[in-house]
Amino acid sequence: MADLESQVAPSNLRKERTSNCFIYCLVGFMILCSAVLVFAVLILHIKPPEVKLRLINVKDLNDSPWPPSFNTTLAAEMTVKNPNFGVYEFEPSTVSFLYCGSRVGSSVLVMGEAKGKKTAKVSFGVDVRSNRLPEGPNTLISDIDSGMVKLSGSGTVSGRFTLWKIIKKRMTGKMDCTMTLVVKSKTIKGLVCR
Repeated sequence: MADLESQVAPSNLRKERTSNCFIYCLVGFMILCSAVLVFAVLILHIKPPEVKLRLINVKDLNDSPWPPSFNTTLAAEMTVKNPNFGVYEFEPSTVSFLYCGSRVGSSVLVMGEAKGKKTAKVSFGVDVRSNRLPEGPNTLISDIDSGMVKLSGSGTVSGRFTLWKIIKKRMTGKMDCTMTLVVKSKTIKGLVCR
């Protein structure tokens, strides 16, 4: 009887160890799959850069009620935020300032790069002139009289995203901002970028 018990016990012990080993391997495999899934979602999900105007200072401003006109020089700063891991290298691009949908000024920006999860700042100057407006109806007379000239800024930044020199992808970020030029105080207020 004792011989039978001693033979059964090691056999059950082997089965239990094999079962435990299988469970540990299965749990390890599930943890590995979860880690790969988290890596794919967080690291490899590539989003376009966020491009915004952050700061605009009025350097010079000349305005006239008749004929209605304004001429100003703006010093501005644009940010290019890279929401990804990896490096985003952007090419030279153009930022345009518009009044009533017509371009009244533009500036060419230099190339640069935004490292992973960082924001690059690009400073530039632009001359904004109402004499660049096309002929036709506009609200310049009433805007100059009110002292508030509504402007918008738009631009596209194109470049290449690189992660570990393996993943390379072209991406474009768009800027669309609105602002108000306050003639009397020679300032910009209400700068909003979408």
